Amino acid sequence: MTELLGVTVHDPDVAFTDLGLALLGGYLGWRLWHAPGPRMLLRTGAVLMGGLGSAALWGAVFHAFFPGGTATLPGFLAWVPVALSIVVAASAMLELSLRLLLPRIQFSARRSIVATYAASFAVVVLLVHESFSSIVYFYTPALILLLIAAAKQAIRSRDTGWTLIAIGLIMSAGAAMLQQARVAVHPVYFDHNAVYHVVQGIALVFLYLGWRRAPLPPYATATIRTPG
Repeated sequence: MTELLGVTVHDPDVAFTDLGLALLGGYLGWRLWHAPGPRMLLRTGAVLMGGLGSAALWGAVFHAFFPGGTATLPGFLAWVPVALSIVVAASAMLELSLRLLLPRIQFSARRSIVATYAASFAVVVLLVHESFSSIVYFYTPALILLLIAAAKQAIRSRDTGWTLIAIGLIMSAGAAMLQQARVAVHPVYFDHNAVYHVVQGIALVFLYLGWRRAPLPPYATATIRTPG
């Protein structure tokens, strides 16, 4: 706990690293949104960055001002946008994964899969169990699918961009593993959540560099609709 301009900030290591991650994610997302290149791929990267940046911003508010956590109603309400932001990021990863791994899937089927996943994710973390562990359990499959897709593209095309995306996803998964294992530099001054934020920030840089360089396979842009 620390005092900043007369305001009490709880868990300052977590709150300030979360804020730094939010600023980084927002800035990199903005850069991707306006970057020249494969529009669909860059927009997906921007949504991913924006979702993670939004989660970090609300996470900073949650950790700084709601020491009671989700056990209190105000704390739970502050946690809701964190969860929903990650739902958006994970859904963007799943949608791109399906485009790359199952290019022949019908547009309506792909949309239904993503919508069902997003709805299930939101319902569980908001109405059943709101812990970060629950978020990780839903987020991880989407991350792994995109990692498989990125690795496949990197091997097939030997492209640096997809290799960087794969590295970024591996680092992001590693960050979540460190957080779940409660690996800390210091139990009070730099705990496992702060470590997660730092490693995740490095992962975002790799992802950004990859999104800027990666080509989008032509088949991934195809839209296959149900006949009739």
